[in-house]
Amino acid sequence: MNRFQDALKHHDLAILKYPENAEYYRGKADTLRQMNRYQEAIEYYNLAIQKNPKTSMYFNNKAFTLYKMNRIEESLEQFDQAIYQDPEDSNYYHNKGYSLILLKRFEESLKYLDLAINRNPENPKNYHSKALTLEKMNRFEEALEYYDSAIQKNPEIPDHYNDKANTLHKMDRFKEALKNFDYAIQKNPENPLYYRNKAVTLEAMNRFVEALEYYDSAISIYPENADYYNGKANTLLRMNKFEEALEYYDSAISKNPENPDYYNGKANTLLRMNKFEEALEYYDSAISKNPENAVYYNNKSYPLYQLNRLDESLEQYELAIQKNCENPNYFYGKANTLLRMNKFEEALEQYDSAISKNPENADYYNGKANTLLRMNKFEEALEYYDSAISKYHENADYYINKAYLLYQMNRFEESSQQCDLAIQKNPENSNYYAWKANSLIKMNCLEVALKYYNLAIQKNPNNSSLYYGKANTLLNMNKFQEGLEQYDLAIAKNSENSDYYNNKAYSLYKLNRFEESLEQYDLAIQKNPENSNYYNLKANSLIKMNFFEQFKKTLTIQAFILAKVNQIFYLCLANTLYRMNRFEESLEQYDLAVQKNSKDSDYYNNKAYSLQQLNRFEESQKYQDFTIQKNSEISKYYYGKANALQRMNKFEEALQQCDSAISKNPENSDYYNNKAYLLYQLNRYEESLRQYDLAIQKNSKDSDYYNNKAYSLYYLNRYEESLKLYYLAIQKNPKNINQCYSKRIIESPSLVIQDLLQKLLFINLFLVRMHRYEKQQKRQALEIK
Repeated sequence: MNRFQDALKHHDLAILKYPENAEYYRGKADTLRQMNRYQEAIEYYNLAIQKNPKTSMYFNNKAFTLYKMNRIEESLEQFDQAIYQDPEDSNYYHNKGYSLILLKRFEESLKYLDLAINRNPENPKNYHSKALTLEKMNRFEEALEYYDSAIQKNPEIPDHYNDKANTLHKMDRFKEALKNFDYAIQKNPENPLYYRNKAVTLEAMNRFVEALEYYDSAISIYPENADYYNGKANTLLRMNKFEEALEYYDSAISKNPENPDYYNGKANTLLRMNKFEEALEYYDSAISKNPENAVYYNNKSYPLYQLNRLDESLEQYELAIQKNCENPNYFYGKANTLLRMNKFEEALEQYDSAISKNPENADYYNGKANTLLRMNKFEEALEYYDSAISKYHENADYYINKAYLLYQMNRFEESSQQCDLAIQKNPENSNYYAWKANSLIKMNCLEVALKYYNLAIQKNPNNSSLYYGKANTLLNMNKFQEGLEQYDLAIAKNSENSDYYNNKAYSLYKLNRFEESLEQYDLAIQKNPENSNYYNLKANSLIKMNFFEQFKKTLTIQAFILAKVNQIFYLCLANTLYRMNRFEESLEQYDLAVQKNSKDSDYYNNKAYSLQQLNRFEESQKYQDFTIQKNSEISKYYYGKANALQRMNKFEEALQQCDSAISKNPENSDYYNNKAYLLYQLNRYEESLRQYDLAIQKNSKDSDYYNNKAYSLYYLNRYEESLKLYYLAIQKNPKNINQCYSKRIIESPSLVIQDLLQKLLFINLFLVRMHRYEKQQKRQALEIK
């Protein structure tokens, strides 16, 4: 610095002695520029130009100073003045062309660099700068040609090799890139940037240990450069060496506390360590340093998602999109959050936005398929899983997701085939074998299913859920003793999972070991007292053992003992009273359950069913409406309301509710069956028959649908078709005496007797239908979320 101060003194003395000599002003301006005192430098360049406006170099040097001040547009004007004064100097064309790169005006840049090459074809920097411009335009092959020309003109300049290597890196030609970095280092072993760049390429090749060595070399040459510590930290993060990574991020921050990327990198590391709260602090630091970088908001959204702070996570995604609406990943992340919040329609919109931004990313189609699956729109979901697979057929998860969907559609053989493809893509994932086993169970291939559970256990012997799945399979095979052994293994691996005790209890129950069974139910409840199903199942056991009053007393005692009474005690007591046809008392208990948790829509729904049993339909309707208001995405609530309206003979309104239920879950066959019945009541017979067909299409194994359609055809005097349907109903369920009886009536030869029997049939079927309907109402009322 003293050298520059001395120079300034000499320039001042020269100016004082020769105030009309422009060179002295230019000399002082150059010195001020080297001292980074740019504004003062501009003033002296202006004085030099004022003294001698014909000297092109003054305009060029002023332009370069403006460039350093990031006043690019003004610098271009000065380069134009320099060119105007001396149109043969190639440097001026080069400098203007290089400045245009910063403005991303690449075509203009190429034009000026070509003019520089034409005027001086021997200057390597002209070729080098053109190569940089072509690289920015992703014209990598052409860029390489110009780097080679620069090297040919002067093979001793290391930057030519370094920048060529960077281009080769972008082309994924890593080995060639390494060679050129080596040439650069060989030409100038004291430049730390070359070591750092080679480290980046080695990291891209997953050669992490070597990358660390080159970062160390860069740090040893220039230990004050924070970027080198940051780069090493990034590599350590990829090696899952989190503690060491944190140390190097801290070093980077201490060297340059104003760079937000370093805080972001440290936050990413803390995120990987599941230290979500600390990660949030560092994301906030990154944002405070640079509130315009969308990446930081996007990254912050993830720990909020993991902490189940979904509304806040959503806000961060929206901020990221606000900052950069062209990045599809931000829409994708927002969609995933909305999916977790059960805001399915909004999630679909965001997935569509992501797809429109980048239609080649398979994950976006997979995410949309997952949402459609949650909405029970299975056919559409299937299309999007297929799209995901067509975009990238190496991701095993896409196949297993498709397998799960097909499983939900009762297309078990196809589901099994997709599991095979997932296993083929990733044979080490134990869950894929388990899913295959699930499909095989549904196909009644229980022995083969056991083999797949055994394979899954071989892949991951520490996964308790695999033993649990195997135990459930043995339970289906009535091998209760062997099943118990597997439940015990599952419990040994994970003694905190309440489901394991619950299913073990059921196995013991099947072995008539009732006392032990009740002990296991108690353990399940102890592990997870929030799961009302366990109380309900224990209640079922006690009910079957004729211990109604004992169960009621037990729950009542528990309710008094607990300091904070949990609503599920009231709920289970209400369900038990409902099962005992004590509807008034069950209503009281449902009210208590609602008081304890007014947010659970199922409690209102169950109360509505109890009111229906008491023929208090108007009150029931109020609770059904309230249930739907609480959670408008649950199809069974609309279905329950439809049933109530049906009993009130409000068939048109009931039909609307059936349609709502179908729109929410188009795969539930019962909804079509009930819609068919309503249409029949409205004398819309052809539409009714079509709905029965849809019910059969959704579930071809339910004999009731064939029987109901046959009944409708019979009263339309379409006896032949009716008879065929009754045959199918009997074939599906030969033990159903009502279907056999219906068939015998149709085959009766006597028209007189047949007419009489038709009337009897009507009465019989009406009573059967009413009995079946009431059973169905009670069963649905006990569905607990």
